[in-house]
Amino acid sequence: MKVVVENTVCLNTGDAAILLAIRHILKSIADENIEFLVFDSQPDVAARLYPKEQYPDIELRKLPSESIFKYKYDDNTVKNALKQVYNQAAFQALRHLGSGNYLDRRFFSDDDRKSLALYKDADLVITTGGTYLVENYSLERRINQFKLGEMLGKKTIFFTQSLGPFEKPYNRRKLPPIFARSPLILLRDVRSRDHILDLVDDPSKCHVVADAVFALAEVDRIKGILDVGRPQPSGRVGISVRHWHYVKGGDGGMGRYIDSVREMATKLVRDHGKKVTFISTCQGVPEYAHDDSKTANLIVSGLAPEIASHVTVDASFHTPEQLMAVAREFDFVVATRMHMMIMSLCVGTPVLPIAYEFKTKEVAKRVGVADVLLDIDTVTVEEARGKLDSFISNLDRYREASLKAVLEEHASAMSAADLLRPLLESLSANGARALRQDVEQNLARLA
Repeated sequence: MKVVVENTVCLNTGDAAILLAIRHILKSIADENIEFLVFDSQPDVAARLYPKEQYPDIELRKLPSESIFKYKYDDNTVKNALKQVYNQAAFQALRHLGSGNYLDRRFFSDDDRKSLALYKDADLVITTGGTYLVENYSLERRINQFKLGEMLGKKTIFFTQSLGPFEKPYNRRKLPPIFARSPLILLRDVRSRDHILDLVDDPSKCHVVADAVFALAEVDRIKGILDVGRPQPSGRVGISVRHWHYVKGGDGGMGRYIDSVREMATKLVRDHGKKVTFISTCQGVPEYAHDDSKTANLIVSGLAPEIASHVTVDASFHTPEQLMAVAREFDFVVATRMHMMIMSLCVGTPVLPIAYEFKTKEVAKRVGVADVLLDIDTVTVEEARGKLDSFISNLDRYREASLKAVLEEHASAMSAADLLRPLLESLSANGARALRQDVEQNLARLA
């Protein structure tokens, strides 16, 4: 079986963890070997980080919507208008794909044609989980990818998303037919489901399940911690930070956040005798736009020397497996990146969260730490100090509540398998041709 997973950004370890979780869930129900065709924004770099020798069932390729189409990057009205004309012509050229004629040669490279052929022949198409369908970002690339999939006869499955709300006319016009074509839409929270109820033709295909990464939870380890009680302290605490362009107050808001995290690091060392390691899901990859270690180094640079001597910044790249191994060694983690939070919980390490989007607030509610959650938009030094004290004073209670919840989140994440099973059974019964049969019809509409 060949499964496309599209819209991945594997240079982000949190996104890579989602991919590995999707792989884990599908393998739990498949009766045959699965080849994963992963369409990523930077596949060459991702292939270096996730080599074939270690991930033999994963093939990384360039996301077609980013290699075929052109997008605006400045305010040049004429150029941007011409790009839209070009994109429409590229969609028209899809009906000539593989013909070798002028349009085929003009719009598609050899690599594009190979990717599109693999895409067309895939048995299943999944758009990866995450938070990329929110209006902080332009959705044009994603929408073009979904449209391309439709033209190739694919009915895209939406894996666990935090999405919306959708208020921009372009998005409200383009998304309903995309959602209508999907046989299954998985959402990470009720709030996201509510965001699309007026855009979906059949709400019964929308299901709220836990973030896919909870499928990677080490259930036996967590049960063991719950049975034994408090594990032997290591004296180490992890902190995940990030720069956030959308924080309220702009640079002043980021300054308030940085001061708050710096205060927590200081208290951990001075008042609790901890060694602190800054580590996160987005770091150590020069080609990636985000490097959380830069924010970590900025925080550490402002620490008093006697505090800084007990603080390190781990600026290296880590795969999900490596990051989870590191998180096992911490007494707890202060996490701004949501998947740093989830991966830590998956190995039994409690977490004090800092939310920068609503997705983290939703997870915090479900794992029993909403009362100590810090919001990047409002956090102050005083609040950070107080909630850290409360968290540490009640660590055993938060650990027990969170880990019990993680077992439930794991079961919820794995329940996606039951929702996917009928689709796989349909493939087995009818063959992939049942999902491909309208390719020519879709392409013909562009004639």
